[in-house]
Amino acid sequence: MSTRYDIFFRLYNIGAPTNLLTNSPAEPLMKNFASPYTYINPFATNANLNPSFPPQMFNGSQLLSLYNVESVPVASGKKQVKIAIIIAFTYPGLLADLKTYWQNNINFGPNSTPPKVNVYTMPGATFNAGWAQEECLDLQMVCTMNPNANIWVVEAKSDLVSDLIAAVDYATGTLQADVLSISWGLNDSTGFLSYNNRFTNTNICYCAASGDSNNASWPSVMSNCISVGGTTLLWTPNISTPRTEYTWNSAGCGYATSVFQPTYQQNIIGIERTMRAIPDVSMVANQNTGVYIVYKGTWYSFGGTSVAAPLFAGILSLANQQRFNAGKGALTTVYSKTPNVSVPASYVPPPNNVQQYLYKTIYPSSKYANDFYDVAIGSNKGSVAGNSNVLTTYNAGAKYDLTTGLGSPNCKNLCNDLLSL
Repeated sequence: MSTRYDIFFRLYNIGAPTNLLTNSPAEPLMKNFASPYTYINPFATNANLNPSFPPQMFNGSQLLSLYNVESVPVASGKKQVKIAIIIAFTYPGLLADLKTYWQNNINFGPNSTPPKVNVYTMPGATFNAGWAQEECLDLQMVCTMNPNANIWVVEAKSDLVSDLIAAVDYATGTLQADVLSISWGLNDSTGFLSYNNRFTNTNICYCAASGDSNNASWPSVMSNCISVGGTTLLWTPNISTPRTEYTWNSAGCGYATSVFQPTYQQNIIGIERTMRAIPDVSMVANQNTGVYIVYKGTWYSFGGTSVAAPLFAGILSLANQQRFNAGKGALTTVYSKTPNVSVPASYVPPPNNVQQYLYKTIYPSSKYANDFYDVAIGSNKGSVAGNSNVLTTYNAGAKYDLTTGLGSPNCKNLCNDLLSL
C-alpha cells in the first residue's frame, strides 16, 4: 500500500487545516501534525518582558526551564549523537528561519550561533507550504533541546509513504542516525504492516507523534517506536505551583488496530486491552499553549504533537549523548527485529530498549516521581482496541493513563536514569 501521510501540527492564522493535503486516487496522502495558531510579534508579546503575565505560548528558553533540560556537550574524544528529522518536500528558507528563531531576544540572543544543520534532499523534492511549516517547527524544536547534536534534516521527495520510508532508510542506513524524529502519520491500519520492518535497527530510537485527531496513528503505534502524545502546558508565575499540565483533547491516543500489546505494557494498570496502547509519553501540544516558531521570516505560534515529538526526540538525543560521554552504547526503541511476528509473554526486548526501562524499571519505582510530571487532570477521546476509527472517552488519572501515557518528562532526571540502562 502506498500512502501519503498526515503531518501533525496546527496553525490557525494562515488558514491551514489539520489535514493539509487531499487524497490521491492512486496513492493516499499522509498528514503532518502541526497546527498554526496566530501571527506573533515576539518583541510585543514576549512573556519574559513582563514576568507576572502568564504566557500562552512558549519560547525556547521557557521550554528548557519547564521541562528541566540541561545542555549536554560532547565530551572530548567521544561520539557526537546524530539526530535525523524525517520530513516531506523541501524548503530552501529552512536555515534562514532557524537563524531568525535562534538569534531573537526571546530565545538565545543576537550574539548566539545557531546550531549547524545538515540537509539532505531526496532527488525530485519540491516545495510544499504545509510541510515547510512542519519542517521549520521540527527543526527549531530539536535545535532548542539539543543544539550540540549532529542534526540532519532528510527531505523526502514527497509525502507518499514510499518516499517517506525511503527517507527513513537513508537516515538509518546511510546516515546511521541515533534518533529519528517523525511528526507525520495516518490512522492505524493493518495495511501498514509491510513497512514495520523498516523500523528495526537496534541502535536507533524512533520517536513518532501520536497524531492530532484523537485516533491512534501509524507509525506511532508500532512497538518499535516511542509514541509521543500531547498536553496542555500552563505556567502561572508567582504561585506555589507555577507549572501545570493537563490533557489535550485532540491528541492521538488509545489502542492500535494493527499491533498487539508488547510485553513492556503487560500488567500496567490502565491498559485494559490486548493491543498496543499509545501514547507512551506526552509533551506540550495544545495550540492554545503552543510554541513560537519562525516560518518565512515571520513569527507564528504552533501546536500539535508535531511540537511534542521533536522535543522528546531531542531529549532522547541528550540521553544518548550522556551515554556516549560515559563510554556506553546507544539507546533503542526497537522492541523486536521481527515486528509482525507474535512473541511469547516471556519475551524480553533488547537490553538497551527505552520502553522496557520506562515501563518496567522507572514506572514501578520511586524514580517515576523524579523522571515524569504526572498529567492527572482532563480527558481525551481515543481509539478503541482493534478499530482506530471508533473513538471513546478516556480519563486522566494518577500515574499511567491512556490520555498522556506515563506523563511528560523531567528531562535532566530522566536522562540521568537512562544513563544507568
